Amino acid sequence: MFLYSTILKKIIKDFFILVSKLPFSFLYGFSNILYFIIYYIIGYRKKVVKNNLLIAFPDKTEHERKKIQKEFYKNFSDFMVELIKTFSMKREDYKDRIKFVNLDITQQCIHEKKDVILLSGHMFNWEWLSGISPDLQQKHKYAVYKKVASNFFDQSVHESRSRYGTIPLTVKEVGRTMLKLPNDGSHIFLFVADQSPFKSRIHYELNFFNRLTPAFNGYDKIACRKEYAVLYINMVKIKRGKYEARLKRIYPDKEKFRENEIVEKFYSELTQNIKTHPSLWLWSHKRWKYISGTDYQL
Repeated sequence: MFLYSTILKKIIKDFFILVSKLPFSFLYGFSNILYFIIYYIIGYRKKVVKNNLLIAFPDKTEHERKKIQKEFYKNFSDFMVELIKTFSMKREDYKDRIKFVNLDITQQCIHEKKDVILLSGHMFNWEWLSGISPDLQQKHKYAVYKKVASNFFDQSVHESRSRYGTIPLTVKEVGRTMLKLPNDGSHIFLFVADQSPFKSRIHYELNFFNRLTPAFNGYDKIACRKEYAVLYINMVKIKRGKYEARLKRIYPDKEKFRENEIVEKFYSELTQNIKTHPSLWLWSHKRWKYISGTDYQL
């Protein structure tokens, strides 16, 4: 059974690698077909997307929300083929497809001898952020990820993010790693930080699109304790297959960050990012599945 499973995984991986070598023009043609299938035939998580958009944009008309919904599914379909493309993307492909702006901020943090936390939301295409690694001057680069149920895809994500010298860390590993490392400006950590915590691990909530929302705050505690520099990555889709990732330094209101101030400022930046480009956020994620006071108590 184990041998059969191993062979099957290799066949699937070889297939994805083969498909990933097809030109972008072909893959985006397939994305058009994929969009039609998941939106009009399968209706993948349509109710979730519709409800999330209603929560986030109650003042928009139904027609406006429907337009965002359709654009989201088009972007989601592009994301799926772009994810496959990462199996064979080279460094030059990343440089051509995603433009990083304000990278000099990370160099400034090195001069300040401050390690860095990079915060991003699930804005398309967050998976291509691994392409930033060769441009960073920090000696040690880490990408934090949440393990997925499928071992195949979990391993694939691990390989994709480690291709250019980045060290992938699971959510369970990152805390211990950050606490034991010296804060000397040589480390940088990338978090896609807007995921919903497990119900049993909800320790903090904040107002996100007018709804009390549970949020991870572990990175806040460590950043405050070790006085890290904090940057937000503002993601924009310029056109199909072309993205811009603009780095912005997040500063405390006073001399030092107060407790959970980083989380609040991250969600504030993310909210503006979403409002400006609403079809780029992962609306199919059940972000508001827990109700404060009913599903959890703080």
